[in-house]
Amino acid sequence: MHQGLQPGTLLRERYEILSLIGQGGMGAVYKASDRRLPGRLCAVKEILPPPGPGAGALSHTQEQFLREASTLARLDHPNLPKVSDYFALSPHDADAESAGLTQNRDYLVMDYVPGQDLHQVVQQARREQRFLDQRQVLGWMAQLCDALIYLHEQEPPVLHRDIKPGNIKLTPQGRIKLVDFGLVKP
Repeated sequence: MHQGLQPGTLLRERYEILSLIGQGGMGAVYKASDRRLPGRLCAVKEILPPPGPGAGALSHTQEQFLREASTLARLDHPNLPKVSDYFALSPHDADAESAGLTQNRDYLVMDYVPGQDLHQVVQQARREQRFLDQRQVLGWMAQLCDALIYLHEQEPPVLHRDIKPGNIKLTPQGRIKLVDFGLVKP
């Protein structure tokens, strides 16, 4: 099982880990504070190396992650989080040693998106035995479609490949953000 980064861990003398946002089989996403830009919160996505000793598998994962980072970094749309940094740490880096990392890790830094995902919004409405407002839901879907049109108009087109309520965040301002591009494919 992956030993996650602990709150207070500092990466690149810049990103202070505040808490775990989510974790899956390929890595974890953390809420972090950007120490160079006080007050800025960001999401730091950590990719775990694949299990097993194969250097080829590690190289493939790192290439795929760099491709994801490069693809996402060139995107600029109000319904997508903006990528601001990408870096790798090896066990010999001071940051990796202080965090107790024993394997190579790749990181992607992007805007932190506050709010609930649509899965949480639907579950909350269900618990409260109420329906979501149809006009509001149609507005959310219009925003999502706008983001998808933007992605598909890129050259080459960008495919998200994992669109589901859990990957669509609703900000406190009512804006939809499509997140978790872990399966992105240009």
